[in-house]
Amino acid sequence: MNSMELGQNVIKGLKVGAMLRLAAQIFTWLNTLILIRLLTPDDYGLMAMTMAFIGIFALMGDFGIGKAIIQAENLTTTQLRQAFTINIVSCLVFFSFFFSIAPVIASFFDEPRVTILVQAVACQHLIMVFHTLPYAMASRKMLFKEREKVQFYTALMTSVVTIAMAASGLDVWSLILGHLFMRLALAIGYSLIAPCWVLPALNFKGFSRMAGFSGIATVNDVLRYFVNVFGNISIGRLLTKADLGVFSVARNLANLPSDKIGELLNHLGLSSFAKLQNERAVAGQYLYKSVQLASLVLFPMYLGMCAISPELITLVLSDKWAAAIVPFQILCLTSPFRMLSEMMATGITAIGEPGKNSRTLLLTILTLPIFFYGIQYGVEGACWAWLSINLISFAFHLKLILPAFALKTSSFLGALLPSLCSSITMLVGLLLLREQLTGQVHEAAQLFLMILAGVLVFSVTQLLLFRRQLFTTLKYLRH
Repeated sequence: MNSMELGQNVIKGLKVGAMLRLAAQIFTWLNTLILIRLLTPDDYGLMAMTMAFIGIFALMGDFGIGKAIIQAENLTTTQLRQAFTINIVSCLVFFSFFFSIAPVIASFFDEPRVTILVQAVACQHLIMVFHTLPYAMASRKMLFKEREKVQFYTALMTSVVTIAMAASGLDVWSLILGHLFMRLALAIGYSLIAPCWVLPALNFKGFSRMAGFSGIATVNDVLRYFVNVFGNISIGRLLTKADLGVFSVARNLANLPSDKIGELLNHLGLSSFAKLQNERAVAGQYLYKSVQLASLVLFPMYLGMCAISPELITLVLSDKWAAAIVPFQILCLTSPFRMLSEMMATGITAIGEPGKNSRTLLLTILTLPIFFYGIQYGVEGACWAWLSINLISFAFHLKLILPAFALKTSSFLGALLPSLCSSITMLVGLLLLREQLTGQVHEAAQLFLMILAGVLVFSVTQLLLFRRQLFTTLKYLRH
């Protein structure tokens, strides 16, 4: 497949995948909002404590074998058998490890209930035995449409099951069991669209190259997860369970759209850029275009959410979550830059240079002490610190990763500028509009008018000031 055909397949996959992902996203958003109304800050605090450490090792469950399978230029049955063996051993080891140390994690947070919750979530490693290879093969074969169907039906079923459990009074257990149900449904779905049944191997001759790549990819996943979960661990240890619940919910809401969009782009990116690992200039152009398209969605969406968050949270989540309004606003400013950093990281990993990703993550970890300064001022201070850390990390990604794609930082930032400027204009306009509307109309009407005004201001600014860049970007979807 030449680069032109690959580009057409990527865009086609993006279109189909985006439609299915949007449908799944609607169910996920509804599910999340209903759950937040049904549950309490303490429930979400317990869930955040449970996932703080075990989530890191969930990423290590296959030791990066999935990414290595996707990235490999040539893949043999022997390598698949070797990969399956590593996957089985690592999943069983991590299940046993977390089941055993659950009391230690509970003691760290001084919350005894975390013990049984961690032991329950540890069962996800048993499910991952049957998840890794089918998932990797679906990505390698670029089965974008089929994979998104699996995601869609899984999101729908998980939403129904989790809400039913929460409504039945299962509290935090509805989140735990819903998470395990999702893992199981995905494993079954991927096995149906890309079955990969092989026997374990005892001979690992010739596996060293794949093992080297998977090892670095695993380290990168763990480092990135550690950066992302550092806030939860710090707040859970230094503040209260309710504070952690507020931070966790604000962050989940702020990350929800970008995580789903990013999941789609990263799935496409890893398999697509891997095909272009010997054509760096072409890969750079696809990264550039992907960033332009992503910025056209991320900046207006998040700055718009920042503007309407007081009405959005009080109306949709109820007044019991009012403490999450300002943290949510700050984290909305953070998410676009975090997402763009992850897109660059996916690209550099796919073209066979995961070491550059490791360097950016290690440098980011050096900035984490900023969080300890911010946390002295409560949850809001922690959120401002998190914004600072993500902006610095974004700068590291620009400096270390773009040269590998033959891209200049000025050109890359230029691709973001039209959407960012239009979104800032929209944000300022909406803040001024709120001053005029507050107390004059009902909150629901105010929310509707602000959303309508935001769409109008962003669109007009794009057409008046950045018409050429807008039409150029939209043309990417036609190829």
